Amino acid sequence: MRIFLLGLMIVAAGAHAQEYEARSEFMYCNLNDGKTIQDVIDQSQRYGEFSKQAGSQYLQVMLTPMHAGINNPYDYVIWGQWPDGLSMYNEWGSYTNEFWAWMAEQDEPIEMAGTCSGSIAMFNSATAHNRIPWEDRDTWQPHQWADCTLKEGATLKQVMETQARHGELMTAAGFEGWGTHVFTPYLGFEPDWPYDYVQMNHWYTFEHRGKTADSWMAFLEEHPEVQEESQALSSCERQRSFAGRMIFNNVD
Repeated sequence: MRIFLLGLMIVAAGAHAQEYEARSEFMYCNLNDGKTIQDVIDQSQRYGEFSKQAGSQYLQVMLTPMHAGINNPYDYVIWGQWPDGLSMYNEWGSYTNEFWAWMAEQDEPIEMAGTCSGSIAMFNSATAHNRIPWEDRDTWQPHQWADCTLKEGATLKQVMETQARHGELMTAAGFEGWGTHVFTPYLGFEPDWPYDYVQMNHWYTFEHRGKTADSWMAFLEEHPEVQEESQALSSCERQRSFAGRMIFNNVD
């Protein structure tokens, strides 16, 4: 199956082909009249309170477009994540069967800040990271996404192994505060979507993103195999960037 779009932070270690695999969902949303992004964050934090009480292993991130095209049909994306399938369906069960009753018990008006009109689920494979302490990370962090097609004979396993090796080179070269992920489709995708995976690169601060941007060409001159090996395995297009903020984390 070939695929489409969208892509944070869990815990892993080592430079293996796959640091960890989680399950992610992405909901594409627009603000309702008179509402703001902060209203959405406040409501999501309330859901985080319910999620914690329900015992859900679930985190949620908001993504807002930075350089993501001209005609985006959405104002923001909600990215939810679970560590495994059991956690995913337990959380969906508590949301479906218990959340709205819980909200009614809070004696608060239920006026949604946004309307979400589409959603997908994906497997999130973390391939390499150079992490920095949580307290040193920006509240809003840069994420870059691209839709990728495998070259003939190439496999996702090769892509992940190559990214792990390249991550070791990046760390040795002094790049700090970054991560790379490969997303593959699970639910909600049309069968004719013309991609194989979605590449996501993220940084824990905008300063680290800027340092990477300024030093990247010199790094490629020193290590031309990074670009050569990547291009031999796949081609990527629709490069786009988002700012992402962790709203709540009931996983760690």
